[in-house]
Amino acid sequence: MKNTIDISRFGKFFTMELRQYRKLFLILMGITLIDLIMSMATFSASYKMVAHADMDALNIDNATIANMIYQAKLGVNPFKLGGAFGFLMLIVPFLMYNFVYHPTKSLTYSMLPASWLEKFASAWLMCVVVVPLLLFGFSLLIAFLGDLVGAQISYHDLSFKSFFTKFYLPTICIQAIAFWGVFWFKRQKVGKTILTIVIVLIGLGVQLPLLKMVNYSINMNTTYLLYSVYGLMIALWTLALIKFPRTQI
Repeated sequence: MKNTIDISRFGKFFTMELRQYRKLFLILMGITLIDLIMSMATFSASYKMVAHADMDALNIDNATIANMIYQAKLGVNPFKLGGAFGFLMLIVPFLMYNFVYHPTKSLTYSMLPASWLEKFASAWLMCVVVVPLLLFGFSLLIAFLGDLVGAQISYHDLSFKSFFTKFYLPTICIQAIAFWGVFWFKRQKVGKTILTIVIVLIGLGVQLPLLKMVNYSINMNTTYLLYSVYGLMIALWTLALIKFPRTQI
């Protein structure tokens, strides 16, 4: 099979993988739902505590009371409050493609009717696009339904722009390391990838103090850090592409 991407063949292969992982999608949605329910219960308790507290006895001014009630009424934002979304995004590459170097499962994968480029493109879309948008859409649906029954869920804050800039991009940047690790390492992938993530986070964390030592402005520090993160993300995807198994039968 040629090392090219045929749109028709890729579409069939991508659709096949969507069907293959539908049970996994349901499990991920179930974990997201549990996270939403737990967050909702926590915020409901917080709201009741604020609403029934004796603020005069606590000597708290009206502005502070209003802010406390507003924060409690925000309800559930699964991306702002819970860690389920970030955790799921991080482990998705391992859940879906940890078999690529398995002695027997990799052979079955290599026999599928698609070029290695098409398989890589499908894997990238699954991890970077399909699963995040699926969970985001599911969270919006649950939040909307919860709001209808008075659950005080803050689906109003779950705008696509807010999701994309504040949660999606940072999470995908971290996930890029897992995506790289699942194809780069042949053994002990999880342990080696976690170690890599720790090293990268430490490296990014020490950049700002070092830049301040050479009198960079705060804005320039932030810009430099963002470019470093996005550059690292693209580099990791590229390395995953280079290392991706090319065996085709």
